[in-house]
Amino acid sequence: MPLEPEAGGTERITSLVAKGLSERGHKCLDILVLTEDGSMTYKGNPLSDLYMFLKEKEVDVVINQIAYAKWLLSEFLSRGGARWHAEGGRIISCLHFDPCNPSYIHLLRSYEHLSLKQYVSLIRQYMLKPYYRNKQQQSEGEIYNYIYENSDMMISLSETHFPYLKKVMQRNEYMKLHAIGNMLTFPYVAETEILKTKSKTVMVCARMSEYHKRITLILKAWELVKRCPIAGDWVLKIIGDGHDLPRYKRMVMKRGIVDIEFLGQQSPKSFYENGAILLMASSAEGWGLAITEGLQNGVVPVVMDSSPVYSDIIQNGYNGILTPDNDVKAFAKAVIWLISDDEQRRKMQINALESAMRFTSEKTIEKWSEALSLL
Repeated sequence: MPLEPEAGGTERITSLVAKGLSERGHKCLDILVLTEDGSMTYKGNPLSDLYMFLKEKEVDVVINQIAYAKWLLSEFLSRGGARWHAEGGRIISCLHFDPCNPSYIHLLRSYEHLSLKQYVSLIRQYMLKPYYRNKQQQSEGEIYNYIYENSDMMISLSETHFPYLKKVMQRNEYMKLHAIGNMLTFPYVAETEILKTKSKTVMVCARMSEYHKRITLILKAWELVKRCPIAGDWVLKIIGDGHDLPRYKRMVMKRGIVDIEFLGQQSPKSFYENGAILLMASSAEGWGLAITEGLQNGVVPVVMDSSPVYSDIIQNGYNGILTPDNDVKAFAKAVIWLISDDEQRRKMQINALESAMRFTSEKTIEKWSEALSLL
């Protein structure tokens, strides 16, 4: 899809990496858009001959931003990319998600309503869980091996994802596998003065997709939080858009959950500046960009521990809180604790600012420059 930095984490990081590499002297040519229906465009203009485009633009490296599926790389190679690659072009494939995808059970459970066929399928998935888990891992292994074999480098967002990749790929070597974490979204780490602007605001910044972000768990947790008198004047602000947004609004109305504002898709900068606590309950994340966005603005993240990468970013109890996955009560309890203890919350906000320095753009782009030098 065309590059829209506000559309999501992958889009923002793509834009920031391109900008950072350009500042390092690399000539970044923007986004080549290939779609599953066969269309191909560059800067909005149709493109018919991919090979000639790559040669005329003197492209040395193409970065494939969808390393969780085969179709994009396959389409690129079949449309002229294979010839360019054989003549010395280099391909880097980036995996922006947790390589361990949520199960089909989770997908079905994320639906608001199930048909009879889907309900029967859900029961079958539960009864034969080991079989379907093995089947999923075989499918993922096939995908990642295809990406690996047809790329010159495969980049994950964290080395914490390597064990699962190696489990499903079952290769003899992984020389092309590297890890580069995401950089900070905003070009600064705020000073401690920002803490004076903090309001009694808990925030969510995410795509409104139940399968990926599990906003219903956050809403259920917030319902529990608001039963606590000390949370009386605290507000939950939700920034983001997506196909499940109407569902969440219906849920809030039906259950009578109070002090929630749905603010749609917009720049989250001012919300990070004013927010005190960030919530995340994703089914899986390759990184969790909202977490580091929060850290650099002194927002304490409370995160359901669904992916190993969180341990790269959050030091539990120091700059954020990790709670057991799927445990709504524990999640709500962590939020109530932060709300009720001003001194501890302020201490963790200061720690958040300090810890964000590990993810500056300078450090991340240096890793990208080192990776390019290896090609």
